[in-house]
Amino acid sequence: MIQNTYDPQKTGIVLKLFFVLLVLCEPAYALDLRTILENSAVTAPSRVDFREERHNPMLKEPIVLTGYLEYLRPGHLRKVIETPVKETFLVTDDYIEIDRDGKTRRLPLSKSKPIRAMLGGIEAILAGQPDKLESMFHIELSGSSCSWELMLEPRSKRVASHLTHLLVKGDDETLLSIRTDMKNSEWSLMEILPTAVEP
Repeated sequence: MIQNTYDPQKTGIVLKLFFVLLVLCEPAYALDLRTILENSAVTAPSRVDFREERHNPMLKEPIVLTGYLEYLRPGHLRKVIETPVKETFLVTDDYIEIDRDGKTRRLPLSKSKPIRAMLGGIEAILAGQPDKLESMFHIELSGSSCSWELMLEPRSKRVASHLTHLLVKGDDETLLSIRTDMKNSEWSLMEILPTAVEP
């Protein structure tokens, strides 16, 4: 014979916890893009560490990079790769500057719309700029305020011929990862590492 284990007190506690979670983690339909970006935005100047995997069908194993990303001021991003090589990318509104092996190259962004769109999208997310993001991408928001995803597809056909989409994930406090998919089956995943707390 199966015993009735119903406990009104325990059931009440479970229901209360359930409703608390519903309030704390609103579903995506109850959110808007502005709220998501305001919660995860950073103020320049700021810095985050990252771990990035680059996957290419020509390679047997992914390339794993570590370093940090700096949002210096509006229109200026710096990506510093520390392992397995030393390399720095400085991005401004007009050009990208690459420092490798003590040599510096400067390339105009006007000639590379896919790179400009990708970097512009990342900056719009870091800076909490929904209008700028929507001007460059079709956006699909899913999940909840505690665990959300943004699927970004380029509006420009020229950009879309190279860049398939960006998949951005975050929670109620911060950006967690950015996956970039290209048309040639090449993709990369950048994971934002938690900031160390000083003792």
